[in-house]
Amino acid sequence: MRASGAAPSVLAAILSICIASVAIAQTHERLVGSLSCAKSTFANAARREPVTIEVASNVARYRHTVLNEDGTAGVGMETGEGTVAKDGRVTLLGAWKSQARGYSYEARYSGTLGANGGELEGHQSWIVHGRKGERSCTMILTKSGRRLLR
Repeated sequence: MRASGAAPSVLAAILSICIASVAIAQTHERLVGSLSCAKSTFANAARREPVTIEVASNVARYRHTVLNEDGTAGVGMETGEGTVAKDGRVTLLGAWKSQARGYSYEARYSGTLGANGGELEGHQSWIVHGRKGERSCTMILTKSGRRLLR
């Protein structure tokens, strides 16, 4: 019996999917670093708190543990994402909300990510019991994560 003419095209399709999967896996990067924010009327100045960014293809997703007022315990997770341009420019949009205490904020950080890390500047727009406030923030990232939290 002779194989049909479709077999080579099916094999080519499977091969292209495998190659694409390998390429996507190779573009996965993990950057770690610190997030520092200025004091505002609603929030104390943040110490250098850990932040992690995972980049897959051209999408960057970040997460950051939000600490309580005295910095002794996590009270939630700020998460967000953004598209990374070919030149490394990215704007991350994120948020955190505490149902129990009436606190929430939206965050926006912009900058450039490179092969070894990056720096993003931005702000958090807070709402605390119906009142609004903002504070500026800086995110410093590296591929290795060393020297950032000392």
